[in-house]
Amino acid sequence: MMSTIKTFVMVSGERYCLLVNAHSGLPLFSPNLFITTQSRNRSLSYSSMESTLSGISVLLRFMQERGENIETRFQKGEFFKEYELDALRDFCQIKFRSQRTKEESNGLLNISGLRDFDEKVSSQTEYVRLTVIAQYTKWLAEQQFVGSSKDRLTVLQIGKMEKGLKSRRPVKKNRNAVRDEKGLDEEQIALVFELFRPASELNPFTDESVRIRNRLIFLMLYHLGLRGGELLNIRIRDIDFGKNQLVIVRRADEKDDPRTNQPLVKTLDRRLPMKDTLVQEIHHYILNARKNIPNSTKNDFLFVTHKSGPTQGQPLSKSGYKKVIEIVRTASPALFNFTGHQLRHSWNVAFSNQMDAMNEPPNQEQQEKMRSYLMGWKEGSGTATHYNKRFVKKKANEAALKLQEGMIRVPKGVTNGK
Repeated sequence: MMSTIKTFVMVSGERYCLLVNAHSGLPLFSPNLFITTQSRNRSLSYSSMESTLSGISVLLRFMQERGENIETRFQKGEFFKEYELDALRDFCQIKFRSQRTKEESNGLLNISGLRDFDEKVSSQTEYVRLTVIAQYTKWLAEQQFVGSSKDRLTVLQIGKMEKGLKSRRPVKKNRNAVRDEKGLDEEQIALVFELFRPASELNPFTDESVRIRNRLIFLMLYHLGLRGGELLNIRIRDIDFGKNQLVIVRRADEKDDPRTNQPLVKTLDRRLPMKDTLVQEIHHYILNARKNIPNSTKNDFLFVTHKSGPTQGQPLSKSGYKKVIEIVRTASPALFNFTGHQLRHSWNVAFSNQMDAMNEPPNQEQQEKMRSYLMGWKEGSGTATHYNKRFVKKKANEAALKLQEGMIRVPKGVTNGK
């Protein structure tokens, strides 16, 4: 069955999604009952619900191509056999070209588009799909036998099917710690600064107001270590221009946020200090670029869409933000793996260097508390102790070299360099 994810905002401001028939637009009963009882009622995030429905949609397409209805089949007590589990695993590796309509329209996401035969999904996506399908098929099979006398054999068959699907998930390999370089090096940072500089010939953006906006996006990510969701949630009223401070606030399910896929603040509320130069950049953008964008005065989100169209002047969407990062990433081979989140890692590198350069730096416990507050992490969560792997490796290498120097012994009768 061709299915489509329909997203919408409730009167309460809650973001929600349903799986509907791609042709009739009618909601599909079982998938939506599952998402309501197993996801929404467990207070899972909107993105988790959308990911779940995406996995179920892949399962429905698999069944459609085989000419079968999964509910009818389960009602007969016919569950997946071993060779079918293998086929379903292979199907979960297929990359479908998503067909998402513009955010300002009806909120439809058609994940059953054409196949991309040249590329497979990542192992992480395959893992999520198989996990979702294992959970959904177990739940659906059990629903078919509610009120009946489920014999032991049926229970074992359902459990075997679930276990078979989960066992076919790709193995989660530990990241290679040696190659886990998350932050940007100095040359990359200098390049990104140049690419975002409004007057630069290397700047990949053509519109002047867009250049001003994107430079501010970069500066706030780099100097404050913000997450993308935090950045897109900033309202002008969150900025205290008198005290040079910015308040990061959690605002889930806001009624006056027109974005269906609302960017979320995953960290704790906090108040961050800003240098005069950064505050001046914000002020410059508001007065010289943002105010000239049609419809921008209808909301007070700091970053808005500049491109002409139905969403012009509305809060910048997650897809719009990702597009900015993607354009910069493709502007130079040296930035082939550039992401906005790397700037958060770079902030942590700079923080560690600053602490290390102090004559009398705070002790380890105090540094962790400071870092946790500025990053919005819960104190004592442990995130601050392992977040900056690059700095730890750098200091370990320096210590190792000094150790080696002290261990070198020159044989008797031999002069250094001769």
